[in-house]
Amino acid sequence: MKVRRFLQGLVVMMVLSASAAALQAQNFSLFVMGGGSALFSKKYYNVYGASFGSTYKTGSTFTVGADIPIIDILDAEVSYSQVRNNLAVTDFYNAATPSQEIGYPTLNQRVSLDAFAHAPKAIKGVRPYISAGLDYNHFGPTGTAASRAQSQGFNGVPNATLSAQGKIGVNFGWGLDFKLTRIIALRFDMRDHYMPSPTFGLPSQATSGLTAYYPISGRAQNVTVSAGFVFHFGK
Repeated sequence: MKVRRFLQGLVVMMVLSASAAALQAQNFSLFVMGGGSALFSKKYYNVYGASFGSTYKTGSTFTVGADIPIIDILDAEVSYSQVRNNLAVTDFYNAATPSQEIGYPTLNQRVSLDAFAHAPKAIKGVRPYISAGLDYNHFGPTGTAASRAQSQGFNGVPNATLSAQGKIGVNFGWGLDFKLTRIIALRFDMRDHYMPSPTFGLPSQATSGLTAYYPISGRAQNVTVSAGFVFHFGK
C-alpha cells in the first residue's frame, strides 16, 4: 500500500511539474493511449527436484503522458502506464495433474522518462518519431494472485507469499502522428521495454524449511503496441 501511494504521489508530482513547465513554455502536448502488451520472459527451472516453467500471457496497456519541447525536433516525454500481463506457472512434475498451469494476475505500473525526436515537419499530415529512455517498473501481484499463491501455492510450495517488486529498465520506440485538426492528432506507437525479470519478492534459492523460491534470472522484454490521441497546445 505504501509503495502504491508513493507511485501515485510520484505520478501526480510528475504531471504537475510537466504541466507547469509546459504552461510556461506555452507549447506542449498531452496524450492518452491504449493497446496490447506482450511480455517475453519464458523460464524453465527446478524447485525441490520438480520441474516448472513460467511465462506471461498477452495483455493490455494504458498510458497517459506529456511531451515538452526542448529544441525544434526534440521533446522530453514523461508518461505513466498500467500494463497487465498475467504470470502463468506450469507444473511438469505432478503426475496426478500433469502440466497443470496456474495463473497469477499481475499489474506493472510504469513511469517513463524519454527523449522524443520527431520529424521537423509533417509529411501530408503524418509526422514520424523515435524515442528512447528510462523506465521504473513496479511489478505487483493482484489480490487474486496473492490469495492464489496462499491457497494453491507457488512452484509447488503451499502458502507462498508474493509481493511487489521494482525494476529499472530502458525502452526504445517509434511511431506516427496523424494530424486530425490543428490541436488533435491520432497516434500509433510501438515501444520495446527491457528490464530484469521480476521474481515478486521470492528468493532465488531455498532458505530454511519448505519455503517458496523462484530460481530465475536474466531480462524480460515487454513489447507494447498502442493507439490514442495527442492534444497539442501552444504554438
